[in-house]
Amino acid sequence: MDKWIEVKLSDIGKTYSGLSNKSAKDFGYGKDYIPYLNIYNNSKVNINFFEKVNIKKRENQNKVKYGDIFFTTSSETPDEVGMSSVLLDEVNEVYLNSFCFGFRLNDFNTLRPEFARYYFRGMGFRKQMNYLAQGSTRYNLSKVALLKYKAILPTIPEQSKIAEILTTIDDAIEQTEKIIEKYKRIKQGLLQDLLTKGIDENGNIRSEATHKFKDSPLGRIPVEWEVVNVNDIAIHVGSGSTPRGGQSVYLKEGILFIRSQNVSFDGLLLDDVAYIDDETHKRMKRSIVKNGDVLLNITGASLGRVCVYKELNEANVNQHVCIIRVKDKNEYNSDFLNAYLASYYGQCQIEKLIAGGNREGLNFSHIRTIKVPYFKYDEQERIVKVLETVDLSIRSYFKELNKQIAIKQGLMQDLLSGKVRVTHLLDKGGKSDECHP
Repeated sequence: MDKWIEVKLSDIGKTYSGLSNKSAKDFGYGKDYIPYLNIYNNSKVNINFFEKVNIKKRENQNKVKYGDIFFTTSSETPDEVGMSSVLLDEVNEVYLNSFCFGFRLNDFNTLRPEFARYYFRGMGFRKQMNYLAQGSTRYNLSKVALLKYKAILPTIPEQSKIAEILTTIDDAIEQTEKIIEKYKRIKQGLLQDLLTKGIDENGNIRSEATHKFKDSPLGRIPVEWEVVNVNDIAIHVGSGSTPRGGQSVYLKEGILFIRSQNVSFDGLLLDDVAYIDDETHKRMKRSIVKNGDVLLNITGASLGRVCVYKELNEANVNQHVCIIRVKDKNEYNSDFLNAYLASYYGQCQIEKLIAGGNREGLNFSHIRTIKVPYFKYDEQERIVKVLETVDLSIRSYFKELNKQIAIKQGLMQDLLSGKVRVTHLLDKGGKSDECHP
């Protein structure tokens, strides 16, 4: 079995800088360049995501080419420094943004670009980038530091096979993401119809050709519908507070304590939660969360995000999350209220309230004035069931996506460290998809 070799990056390639001596007036037209986020977000450069920069005649700027590897140079956290992306497409005249630098291989006889795509995103390299990132308030990676890095690389045939395996799972991930986006578009189209036209007793979406409509503060709506304020349907509108002692009193188990990062349009996120003890929970009785409550973020970057609390046990919230509790669950469906607040129509109202001088956040008096449609509970339920069918498909594909991502992470850890070798696949002509330690 062929041994892996250690090489210093300075021995197999050279670095170069991105755009220099550019001002704001130079951007928005001209030649293509690769923006920072294209590199930060993608292990492979997305050639459909270029921006424009003016390059004058005889101006000395570095052009990128196939096989180049790009690294982010600066960030507020060391974890985001040295994020890499590889150009795996032929391009004509494309440049690199100012906040990244390029690394160009002397040849592809020691390191293959398709393998580099994964190697420089692997756990081993990322740990080293964390270590090499310099700074206190802002962290930076120098070209000199990168060139000193010693990479342990498999043979070229192994690199190609590893890249092939990881590309296969990446293709599967991309396909699943496309399906999720398709279902999200379907849901948006349904929302537009369902929240303005509804579903009649025969199960059909109304239209002005077959049903009567009327003007309202929410636009044209069926004559059977009314428009009310949140205050008309809610028995409680309020938020919580941070317990005395702040994070120091959070527990690993106990009563769920919901913060703004836990509230998502896709439901309650429980992967980063805090807990409080029962005594603190009872002391904060005005902010107790119950099954069926609608939770709305009222401050910060996540303002407007909304979901329904579906857990059976009581929880509590901090001051950044508003509880909306409907008066009668048999008169107004909290899932319908959630769908409306999360929709374009609900978010527009929230945006207008913010634009009206409340940039710091929403207050309860304004939340109570948000207008929502009101009609028979049976129809609300029909609308919710249609949306739940689509949501079920989205959740199913999200589950598959998370599974694929976990498989990829495991494969990267095993294959890029040499814990699992692929040499037996080379002996079989690459026809098997098995790996073994």
